[in-house]
Amino acid sequence: MHFSERAYALLVATAILAIAGLWSDEPALALLWRWPAALLLFGVACEGFLIRRVALSGDVETAARAALGCEQSAAFAFRNASSRSLQIEFAPVTPVGFESLTATRFVTVPGRGGARDPFTLLPVRLGPQRWPPLPVRCLGAAALAWWPRELPIARVINVAPESMKLARARPRGQRTGLRSRRALGAGSELYQLRAYTRGDPLARIDWKATARSGALVTREFNEDQHLDILIALDAGRFSRVRAGLLDRLGLYANIAARFAQIATPNDDRVGLVVFADRPLAVCAPERGLRAIARLHSTLARLDVQAAESDPVSAALTIRALLKHRSLIIVLTDLDDTAAGEPLARAVRLLCPPHLVVVAGVQSSEIHELARRQAHGWRDPWVALAAREHERRGEARRVQLRRLGTPVIATPEDALEEAVFAEYERLRRRRRV
Repeated sequence: MHFSERAYALLVATAILAIAGLWSDEPALALLWRWPAALLLFGVACEGFLIRRVALSGDVETAARAALGCEQSAAFAFRNASSRSLQIEFAPVTPVGFESLTATRFVTVPGRGGARDPFTLLPVRLGPQRWPPLPVRCLGAAALAWWPRELPIARVINVAPESMKLARARPRGQRTGLRSRRALGAGSELYQLRAYTRGDPLARIDWKATARSGALVTREFNEDQHLDILIALDAGRFSRVRAGLLDRLGLYANIAARFAQIATPNDDRVGLVVFADRPLAVCAPERGLRAIARLHSTLARLDVQAAESDPVSAALTIRALLKHRSLIIVLTDLDDTAAGEPLARAVRLLCPPHLVVVAGVQSSEIHELARRQAHGWRDPWVALAAREHERRGEARRVQLRRLGTPVIATPEDALEEAVFAEYERLRRRRRV
């Protein structure tokens, strides 16, 4: 229970009258302070009795599912079953998976009615988010005190990775071959007829076109390219580092979910391995909507592990899972100095035969610190430390590139487009 301004006014009046009674010789004035004190005590006692009979309930009105990193509208809803109007103040607590709301809010709930207080939710962590009890305090009938209570909220919101928008769902390029390729075999499609060149197989000669033209004519085919792609996602403790609105695990999960949506229209098979100090989840490569649904359901249950990442154990799992040459995209932290050598060993285990692409966030805060103008005596030392951090990160990336591994290191807002562009480049050049 907390006194309101009206109660504090009565307390001040009681104190003033008590002091005046002590200083005065009038007997009647000496007992005058008892009247505001009695009024305050009686009012608080009545309020305490009446507030127990107030039937107040709360809820949160929003969708049952939320997309990671996407704002969605919501509202705190209150229902007052008593006949008296209630003025309440509440702390807008949210689950740990949402961006917190700081300022307290005031709402007046009419008698035998309800009230809503709209707000915006921003999901920042994956998985089911259970709403905690809502701490509120109600102003008494005489406005003398605020009476606290907790309102249980029976609301669970499942946070899943953000899906690709329809305008981006289909990748650029041709589905049946990104360039012509002289190849035989079932499933090839006729690309064009051209003049015979020395070395063409006799089985490729179109004899009917040759008879019509009087010169040898060769059939040229486009061969469909169906890739096996595995996304290795780091869920170690460094994945809790902030990357824009989300942590790095959330950023990686969104990229993995959207990547599956741009790869499946090409009839590529997409799989997933999530690792920390050990493999946490394994999804074998699959095609179509089944692959997208399986990846989404697996990503929606992820959480950061309080352990160092071990990419070598993940590489051993991937080697046992993949039976032929595949494209492996590793989304991991490239700023961790302790993970540089284990990541290089993991790449050596996987390539050859596989092609590994390593992608991670390049910290824009470190880049800014390294180039910020000095204003105090500490600033030059901070800049030197930031440049040394950048130098070590570049050395680790050079080491990986020497192993034949493409490395993507960009700020968080450009990482997704860089990964998609590298996939399309490798597919166009038929590197896999």
